[in-house]
Amino acid sequence: MPGIEVTTALKASESSISATLGERLRARRKAIGKTLKQVADDASLTVGFISQIERGISTPSLASLYNVAHALDSSVDHFLSKAPARHHSVVSHSGQRQIYHVGDTTRFYEFLETGFPGAKLNACLSHVPPGHVSETMSHEGEEFVYLVSGKMRYAVNGVEYLLNAGDTLHIDSRTPHSSANIGSETAIELWVGTMQLFPQ
Repeated sequence: MPGIEVTTALKASESSISATLGERLRARRKAIGKTLKQVADDASLTVGFISQIERGISTPSLASLYNVAHALDSSVDHFLSKAPARHHSVVSHSGQRQIYHVGDTTRFYEFLETGFPGAKLNACLSHVPPGHVSETMSHEGEEFVYLVSGKMRYAVNGVEYLLNAGDTLHIDSRTPHSSANIGSETAIELWVGTMQLFPQ
């Protein structure tokens, strides 16, 4: 069946990405002469978490990968499953969007179009598998989340918020925050933020 073939190919590709993400980050860190602590401090993450990423034990969220990439004087697209296309469109069509993985075989992102050069907003659909728990992170800008489907728990500066499909969350991204899929199905988040994920 075509669906099975596509799924198998994706799993093989994702496995390769997962095996090399930590190695690529470590190689970049050593190439510029930074310690784990320096990267962790610059990325607003813990030394232990950076070490786990490099060893392939943990996978960062896209926002944390953005912070780590900047701490390594690089850009996030160098560490994704594939580099994003450099174009702008005022529309995006379901089934035709680029999909990105961050060294993870289950969580993935569908990026929506940036609309025009210099746009301040970025948006994506984040597919979060059951049981997934993110690291605690903080980064530049602000973000708005609309939960399309599923059930999520968000912790913002120590305060927990439970969201069901149709609920929203709007926060200052500099505030420490994390998320967890507490439902039994893949949750889909519409994420909109001012953090410039990719060079325009």
